[in-house]
Amino acid sequence: MESSKTILTRTAKGYCLDDEQLAKLKKVELEILCDVFSSCQKRGITLWLAYGTLLGAVRHKGFIPWDDDIDVAAKYEDIAKLIDAVKEDYPEKYDFAGLLYDYRTNPFYGLEIMKRGTKAIELTAENNPLPLGIYIDIFPIFNPSSDSRKRSKDFSKFDFWVHVGSLAFEYRHKPTQVFKLSKGSKRYFTIRRFLGFFCAPFYSLSRKKLLKYYEKYQQENTGYCAVDYLVGLKENPVKTSEANSLDEYEFEGLRFTSFKDFDSMLKRLYGPTYMELPPVEERERHMMLELDFGD
Repeated sequence: MESSKTILTRTAKGYCLDDEQLAKLKKVELEILCDVFSSCQKRGITLWLAYGTLLGAVRHKGFIPWDDDIDVAAKYEDIAKLIDAVKEDYPEKYDFAGLLYDYRTNPFYGLEIMKRGTKAIELTAENNPLPLGIYIDIFPIFNPSSDSRKRSKDFSKFDFWVHVGSLAFEYRHKPTQVFKLSKGSKRYFTIRRFLGFFCAPFYSLSRKKLLKYYEKYQQENTGYCAVDYLVGLKENPVKTSEANSLDEYEFEGLRFTSFKDFDSMLKRLYGPTYMELPPVEERERHMMLELDFGD
């Protein structure tokens, strides 16, 4: 089954940001990134540029031109410290969402740090019960098993509960505009809603299950880590020593830390041709229903 983001990239082009909106969004996201890195650096908390943000740093020395978000990784055991640090340094500036803050805010299984006074409502989050602002994503780095078979089994279960939570939340807080975009979009989200009906009673359970897998091996020195669950659980385990080896990268004229062996990490994520630009039709973007920069 395709992702919502893939479907919306094809069918919701009218909700794409124009160049001016995209530039203003990136400016706010970069502000959040700088504040979070500053708070963490003062307290010795390590952060890594991750996913498309790391790819952007390597390939473009900044944002991927069509991209509209920022991804960062932090050790699972440092997430609470990170939240406390940002709250202490910027008590009136940021809100938080996601499983690692409060599972009721949205179905994201990591942490989102949002700038107060802004608004960023994606099409699929149209009726989210709590306000959502412009944000950056924080993905947890956690210990997986040292046994490849157990990692594979844990990935399957983790992935299952990620999707249960997403479908359940979407069912509980039904978006409406996505059903009006095209026949293909209506069919896709009708299927998701059908599945969500069965998942809805298990939303809280799905959150508990995910936390269980984050914490399962945290007290063990397994020699491996998972950067989010897609890298390290799904395939190609990351050695702890590899993850802890850092370098600095230029991103929009500033310097941020990430994996020293960026090539190995990016190949895991995007394949050996990650330096090549993808076809225009494969350049995924978030589709915004409402966007307010808090000016």
